[in-house]
Formats: sequence, C-alpha cells, structure tokens
Amino acid sequence: QAKRTYFWGPDPNTIGLSEQYNEDPRGARQRLVQYFDKSRMELNNPGGNQSDPFFVTNGLLTVELISGFIQVGEKDFIRYRPACIPMSGDFGDRLAPTYFGFQKVSNTQAGNNPAQNRVGQRVTETIDRNGVTGNDPSKGSMAGTEVVQFINETKHNIPRIFWDFLNSSGPTHADGHRVVNQQLIQPWFFASGFPISEAYWAKATIRGQVTDVMIQAYERRALTYVPTNDQAFQVEMANIGQHAFEWRYRNSGLCPGDVARTPTAPAPIGTITVVATVVAGSPTAMQTVTASPTRCTNCPTPSPTATIIIPPGTVVQATITTPTPTRTTTRTPTPKPTP
Repeated sequence: QAKRTYFWGPDPNTIGLSEQYNEDPRGARQRLVQYFDKSRMELNNPGGNQSDPFFVTNGLLTVELISGFIQVGEKDFIRYRPACIPMSGDFGDRLAPTYFGFQKVSNTQAGNNPAQNRVGQRVTETIDRNGVTGNDPSKGSMAGTEVVQFINETKHNIPRIFWDFLNSSGPTHADGHRVVNQQLIQPWFFASGFPISEAYWAKATIRGQVTDVMIQAYERRALTYVPTNDQAFQVEMANIGQHAFEWRYRNSGLCPGDVARTPTAPAPIGTITVVATVVAGSPTAMQTVTASPTRCTNCPTPSPTATIIIPPGTVVQATITTPTPTRTTTRTPTPKPTP
C-alpha cells in the first residue's frame, strides 16, 4: 500500500552479529547488530526498556565511513580508514562523491566543518568525487532547494526537500496488524540523526545515465534527491548499510595508497559448530568454512548453513577430513593484524 522508498531495505543483509561495544552492561563488551541495505540496527542494552523508542538504534555509519573511525563505544572510536565508496549512483560509479570526498565538508572525528545559518537561501553548492566544491547558481531553480531549517546541534542547514521527507507521513503498521496513516519517523531525526554536512549537488551515473543528484550527509544516513525520479522516489536513503559492511569486512572502498588488510567476519551471535574439509597436511591454510549455527540468542533464526571467514585468533571446533580416519580437533588460525 505504500508508495515510497525503502527505509531499511527489502530484507536483512545478515543474521544477528556481535560487534565490540565498550559500554555493554553485561561486561562482555559486545552488542547485537544487524545490517540492512540502508542502515545497521544496534541493540546496546538487551536488558533495557523495550518500549523505549531508542531501545534499538541506527549506527553512526555515515560518521564512520567519512572519518575512517569505527565506533566501539558511546564515545570510543578506533582508527581504520575512510571509505572511497560513491555515496550515490550505480555500482562502481566513478562520478559521485565518495564518503572520503565528504570529509572536508562534514563534522566527524576527522575534523569539524560547521556552516552559517542560511535559512531562506537556495542550495547551489556542488561537490565532485574527490570532495572539490564549487557553485552552480542554476541549481537554485530546482524545486525544494530552499533552506528551511538550521540545526544548532551540528551547525548545518536542511533544504525543504529533505526536511519534508524526514517529516513525511504515510501508511504504517500499528500494533503489528492495523494500517494507519501517521508520521513515518518519530522524532524526525530517529533514523537519520542530525545533518553533519551541507547539501551539495553532484553528478552520478544512475541506471546508466549521468544524472544530477543532491546529497547530504547525516549522522546515521545519507539522503539523496534526484529530481528526475518519480515523485515518490525523488528522495531516498543511500545504501549505507551495504557500504559499511563491505568497507569494514571485505576491504571495499580502498582509497589511493591504502593497503588491503586481511578481511575478517563479524562473529554471529550464539554457538557455532564448524565442519570443514581441508587439504591433508595444511589445515591452517583453511580460512573459509561452512558454518551451521546451533544456537542463536536474540536474533532471527539464520539459514541452516552460512559461509563465514574465521577471524584471526578465533578458536573453533572442526571435523578435519584427511586420508587418515576422521578426527575432531581444535584449531586456532594464525593471528593476523586486524583493523
């Protein structure tokens, strides 16, 4: 019944995963997360009030991708590397600005770049793939480009097209079954967070065509405006959940001069039983295995099997098939540097 863009994506992209979180009230320094196209859901306190709107939150993925710092606590970040991944456009687009390209115009651990109150003005600033900014006065004639809000918390402006989207209403599920018309995001910053950059016009290749797109970085999402899209899909949320997972765990988005690191996989929540077939005499060379989760705590039931990469230093139980009779052993992969 809804004629609008995805807020999360058609399906989760992962099962429930465990990532470092220093404020874990249980003392395990871990939290439950799950990646979607448009975001990462996080459960910081499993024993908290489940009726609290912020019981489950969105990750600060935009901040992480732009700055190159991964959040591991409420105020704790570890240095990784910025992401040279286009924020908009088709896969592999070479025109759209990358997250790293937004670093010098955003508020992150890599620098603070506030703006002046510009309410009543129009968005005409441009940015290219590498973060070089300019100005195109003709863009001020586009609908929705007038600035209507200045956010004191981060000192950035929001144009009408994005403000209307963040405050839009539509059909939603209430009580799990009734469909009612109500505000989609409550409060307006719940999904996106506050803006950490100004809005900029850029070029991107969309469905094979070079297209004008306005992009603005928020703490938890990135918003895009494509005036040539159908009206219900002119404003969309970037696939930042996809981008963050690929960047953090699969070496995606290397910038010039970056060195690829050994990819690692996040730990699935629960006990993992691994059955692996390896070449006789070289079990330590085996890194990718088929894993069958036997227990999953506080996360959806995963697929019967899932391919994972054993993180360096992780101890796993494995059945090793060799020319000699099958035996069960415990194997610790050789530790390697991790981000």
